[in-house]
Amino acid sequence: MRGEGRRGAWVWACLLSLWAACTDTRPPPDSHGARQPSHCEPMTCALQGMDCGIAIDGCGGTLDCGGTCPSGETCGGGGKHNVCDVGPCVPLTCKALGSNCGQVSDGCGHVLDCGACAAPETCGGGGTPNVCGKPSCVPDTCAGLGKDCGTVPDGCGGTMECGACGPGQTCGGGGAPNVCGDDTCVPATCAALGKNCGPVSDGCGGMLECGACPEGQTCGGDSVPNVCGGEACAPATCEALGKNCGSLPDGCGGLLSCGTCALGQTCGGGGEPNVCGGGACTPATCEVLGKNCGPVPDGCGGVLECGVCTAPETCGGGGEPNVCAPPPCTPATCEVLGKNCGTVPDGCGGGLDCGTCAVGQTCGGGGAANVCGAPACRPYTCGLLGKNCGSVPDGCGGTLDCGTCTAPESCGAADVPNVCASTQPVCTDRDLGNTLPVTVKGSTAYAGDDHVASCGGRPAPDRGFRWTAPKSGTFTFDTARSALRSLISVRRDGCGGAEVACATDGISYGGGARVTVPLVQGASVLVVVDSASSDRFSAGHFELHIDELRASEAGACFDNMDNDGDRWVDCADTDCHGTPGCDGRGCAHHDLGSALPVTFQGETAGSGDGFQGTCGALLQQDRAHLWTAPRAGTFVFDTSPGGWGNALYVLTGCRGTELGCAANPNASAQGSPAVKVTLEQGQTVLVVVDGMAHPDQDTPIRYTLHVSEYAPTEAERCLDGADNDADGRADAADTDCR
Repeated sequence: MRGEGRRGAWVWACLLSLWAACTDTRPPPDSHGARQPSHCEPMTCALQGMDCGIAIDGCGGTLDCGGTCPSGETCGGGGKHNVCDVGPCVPLTCKALGSNCGQVSDGCGHVLDCGACAAPETCGGGGTPNVCGKPSCVPDTCAGLGKDCGTVPDGCGGTMECGACGPGQTCGGGGAPNVCGDDTCVPATCAALGKNCGPVSDGCGGMLECGACPEGQTCGGDSVPNVCGGEACAPATCEALGKNCGSLPDGCGGLLSCGTCALGQTCGGGGEPNVCGGGACTPATCEVLGKNCGPVPDGCGGVLECGVCTAPETCGGGGEPNVCAPPPCTPATCEVLGKNCGTVPDGCGGGLDCGTCAVGQTCGGGGAANVCGAPACRPYTCGLLGKNCGSVPDGCGGTLDCGTCTAPESCGAADVPNVCASTQPVCTDRDLGNTLPVTVKGSTAYAGDDHVASCGGRPAPDRGFRWTAPKSGTFTFDTARSALRSLISVRRDGCGGAEVACATDGISYGGGARVTVPLVQGASVLVVVDSASSDRFSAGHFELHIDELRASEAGACFDNMDNDGDRWVDCADTDCHGTPGCDGRGCAHHDLGSALPVTFQGETAGSGDGFQGTCGALLQQDRAHLWTAPRAGTFVFDTSPGGWGNALYVLTGCRGTELGCAANPNASAQGSPAVKVTLEQGQTVLVVVDGMAHPDQDTPIRYTLHVSEYAPTEAERCLDGADNDADGRADAADTDCR
């Protein structure tokens, strides 16, 4: 019976090997990390010669091979697991099966519970059934994140090249990171983003290298991307590793001694390092293991001495055990970094408190982050002033060059200084050629009332665009994200042609309209952006989008248009739900990283109306900011000191849940919007600043956005510019500071 038991155990081991082979789910080289489905053919009880208990099918599943055995027999009693025979069955253990999670058969008709995995590992996540491992990461794509230029992290530790911009544009120039735009992009810095390790996009097409973590920490170890962190290392045990002989690393820089083997066996003799088995074990070498210093197990119960390092390198200094590298990180100081206020990363995973500023100064007030300075004059921009031609004072002693007009328009022709206008009717404001897709941004303000459509258009100003179909097909024309009550009309053959479509709605939110038109290759149409309103929101910022009608919005989730003509745009469309960039990365104008505190200055001119909170006003342009909590806590988002009416709301993603909303049409230092939100460490939110400076028309605003950690009182924080206690009043305007 004892020999029969050994043969049964051998058969069971073979079946386990077959199970592991059948369920190998490692991705092939061309799968880009995506897990492929298994092509394993499940075995049956009969095929395995089993007639009782719960058995495995060889493909990760289980089989019920029968209930009770005949009188006098037990399941596995003869030494053959899951076979009825005379004698007691010796059940297998999780350790013997090499399993550490989930449920597996013990070979005697019962099921073992081998435990659960610690996050982020999952049971079978690494591809081996009933063994804890990290799930395979599926990298993002440039299209999935709505990026079209520069280098961008792929979400799995790598980077992607998203292309270059055309003439006259720069990467990030329009304010959206890694998206081509018309203005000069200002690259971010590691410190401004609150990052201190690994590669990070600078928002302008380049990559920042934010350094390495000190020994004992990993990049992103506390769930905050590109920030060093990690709990103290918990050493493994011989039992947990399934080892029973020799020495091996404990995972925390030490060595485990797992014992010696019985007579007739050698450590690693069965082919598995540090496990007793029959046969001779072939020791590894330092070179094969890639080690060059310190003691290292040879896999056969012995220890290799791999040498010493030459100063200034130390053994394991770079974070990899038994490899020579420079010594652990030396933290920087506020003085070395040239900082004298706020919290600054020390370059080694910690933070420096560089102090507070004197009365009359604010942290970063002079334009340099974490440096005290008197608030500098903040120049206006042409967009904020609503000017598009000539020289205009910037409000700080300088002048702005707001461009030139295109005939027949001239600068100031409508008796409005520095605004292009025409005294004559204009049929076509611009020829868009025959490209696809098309996005045009502009304003109908001060344009003529040159067109009237079947669905309205009098007496509102309008803009006309000529476009030629590059091929035969059905095309969508929409004005999604427009900050006016828009109307869209399409006429064949230009100005005098017959109208083929007209609409004043068709987009699920905001002031957008949509039509769908079939055209043959080479057909030219006049596309008119107008308004059916005679008073409120009859003029303002518009966006015109043209694309070939698609069956689904998927694959075009960040182009701001309704590609499939179903009224829903980008992440609001169910076709885009689950797209990685809809967590906020694909629709944010600015990525603030995980910096804390944050002071960010911006304006909404040219941003479009892409969001709407439960508070605030309709048909106003807005700006979205991505921010990641560097630690668990309660945080305040505010726009003090105000001066421009605005709404402020915090979302979980592009079309995510609203976590808080505050608004004030008369924002000032005595009453500015502030939202208090509790977040988990590593949680990312989208912070939207929305205009509401005028109740009847789109009015761009400028703002200062603060992110700070919540404090029950403003006292002792009266010089940071932020509304730390979320009561609508910051610094000197708060009674806590008097």
